[in-house]
Amino acid sequence: MTTQRFPTSPSELSGEWLTTVLQACGALPAGGRVTGLSTTPVGEGIGMLGVLARAELELEGDTDGAPRSLIAKFPTQVAGNRAVAMAFRLYEREIRFYLDIEPQVDVSAPRCYGGEIDTASGDAVLLLEDLGGYRTGDQVAGCSADEAITILDAVVALHARFWDRTDDPVLASVPSVDDQFQIDGIAAGTAAGWDPCMEIFGDVVPDEIRRARDRFIAAVPELHRMMARRRQTVIHGDVRLDNMMFGSPPDQREVVLLDWSLIKTNAMHDVAYLVSQNVRTDERRANERRIIEHHHRRLEELGVRDYTPEQCWEDYRLSVLHMFAYAIVIAGTLDPSNERGAAFMRELVARACATVMDHDLLDLLP
Repeated sequence: MTTQRFPTSPSELSGEWLTTVLQACGALPAGGRVTGLSTTPVGEGIGMLGVLARAELELEGDTDGAPRSLIAKFPTQVAGNRAVAMAFRLYEREIRFYLDIEPQVDVSAPRCYGGEIDTASGDAVLLLEDLGGYRTGDQVAGCSADEAITILDAVVALHARFWDRTDDPVLASVPSVDDQFQIDGIAAGTAAGWDPCMEIFGDVVPDEIRRARDRFIAAVPELHRMMARRRQTVIHGDVRLDNMMFGSPPDQREVVLLDWSLIKTNAMHDVAYLVSQNVRTDERRANERRIIEHHHRRLEELGVRDYTPEQCWEDYRLSVLHMFAYAIVIAGTLDPSNERGAAFMRELVARACATVMDHDLLDLLP
């Protein structure tokens, strides 16, 4: 963190500012400096709430171990999408993860060189490790069951570290699933997004779900409270394929997770989001139990006690229904800006609907 005004877009990045930040985190020796840079956009059509740019750095002096490139992340300039992110404090939550929480847990995240935020305006910047040699996940194509297990293995240590310990002071900035702003935001987004979602993507929504419109919208606040009554921990909060980078071992990590939007809730929130909206439907149907059982086993290996496989499965079912509201909010209120955004929205709605129907989850509506 620096005391000078920070850049709010790729065009405002400067060698002087980057020198200060990189020296402060130990990535650039005191005798080195950034004398120039060039930026190029990264992931156009993937991130709807943020802007990513790769900065290629020109270095002078003592530059031993310094990065030659990095990723600068900024909030989106699309007003509606930015308002959604600010309503849920997503930028603040991610920066707090990198600065305060990530150093305490063994999860697979990019190295963070620094972060700044103005919570009033939503202006923010994160400087992250460049994973340009990695392959970006593709939510349109979906993933296999084995890939889903690899992804969940990369985040399970966070679930275990704060299991039944969500009162840890380091989590002071992390919201709870039943915080009123969280409930109000998702409830309003679901109500506003349902009809537009059905208008655009209704061809992949079964009639039973269409007819449940009013029941589901009315149930959203209680679904949050039901999640809060289950065993609590801290989760990633946005475990979807477009937030994953896949590497080629042994030189690279198998997977690195981006967009850490932390929230206090049941661990199956992360699992349900990934499995019900990202795993290809045929793969999910053939391997769903195996994925859930694997994650439960990993939690036990990391010290979680008094949590049965049956509890885990029921928490997963509730989480799938809870996460269906997220599908509606994403597909019904966000501006996709391009064809790829619309394509991934269609797939997440179709997969989420299939999972809800496969498990008769409308019967769980309070």
